[in-house]
Amino acid sequence: MLIIRIKKCLSISLLLLAGQASSMVEMSNDEMETVVGKGLMVTETIAGSGEWSDFSYMRMGLDARVSLNANIDKLQLGCGGFNESIASQACDIDFDFVRLMGRDGNQAGTVGSDFVLTRPYIEIATKGSGTTREIVGFKVGSQSADGYFGIGRTYNNGDTNLENGGVCGEDGDRLPCHSGINSLSGYINAEISGNVPVRVLGGIFSGDGCFGQTNLNSRCVNNAPVFQEIVGTRVNQLVATGLELDIDLGILASLVGIDTAYANLYEDLRFIHGFAFQNTANFGISLQREQIAWPTYDKSDYAEPANAGWWLNVPYVATKDIAGDEVSISGLGDVVSALQEEGVDLTNIELNFEPPKNCFGSANFC
Repeated sequence: MLIIRIKKCLSISLLLLAGQASSMVEMSNDEMETVVGKGLMVTETIAGSGEWSDFSYMRMGLDARVSLNANIDKLQLGCGGFNESIASQACDIDFDFVRLMGRDGNQAGTVGSDFVLTRPYIEIATKGSGTTREIVGFKVGSQSADGYFGIGRTYNNGDTNLENGGVCGEDGDRLPCHSGINSLSGYINAEISGNVPVRVLGGIFSGDGCFGQTNLNSRCVNNAPVFQEIVGTRVNQLVATGLELDIDLGILASLVGIDTAYANLYEDLRFIHGFAFQNTANFGISLQREQIAWPTYDKSDYAEPANAGWWLNVPYVATKDIAGDEVSISGLGDVVSALQEEGVDLTNIELNFEPPKNCFGSANFC
């Protein structure tokens, strides 16, 4: 099942990479034999190897850049069907309020800015040979993708969530305050960073804990990057265990020299409202009847194997500078856990992550 509803703003432009045409000049046969030309359309067949030697991949691409700006109010792929045993009454990919736009660093760009695909292509995977050859998968990909992929919307306290039900803030529940990623099938390798205010033992000690390379806390600006994979079929949660926090708890740090704590983050994907693609190589979306590893654009390797059904492949995105709400570590047992690698569990904390705006005028969603 495929459902895509696009409202209003949709612009696409095409920039050929083969160079500009010049005036025609008469050439002899000998001169023509020495010329190597470039065309708009590129086609090739890639033979599978190793574990994937039973497969062949036929690729048809454009030697061009495609720029687009689009707002999609509902994107659903693969609802019901084969993957019901994994998560019933769900879709392989189910996003509310998608915005494809340009980026400014790790953030969304201005209204009307463009998401850019460089050398996009269509690829068909086949299996077998001769009269037994059959199509087993289909992929739309690109050499690289650059821009911002914004998702979802937020609600104020007391508002009813129109997409998922529930009341924002009722009984302290923040999940109904968000809509966006309901389910995701694919591989996303996300660089994450942020800052979280921390209160310990009822506020006796307080300070900040940061992770990854974030501009929100000078302690973490030069940290090693932190990567977290989201991989699987019909996934709806980001899980990051053993997340190391650089903490500054004032007098407590001075007294006992504590500057590191650990946390286990369990975050519903509805809290995450966008990803920055930074010239990300091998971006693609595919549909396959069985698990397939699709070759990378340069054919030197394979992407993360795609499960049966619809699959989104994103080898790198940035979800950085998350400003988390205050976390309270109240019991002595939690304090001990936080200071050891088993960590303290943080579930659906408010990330203060706002979806980008990509609409002109007073429209809430184009």
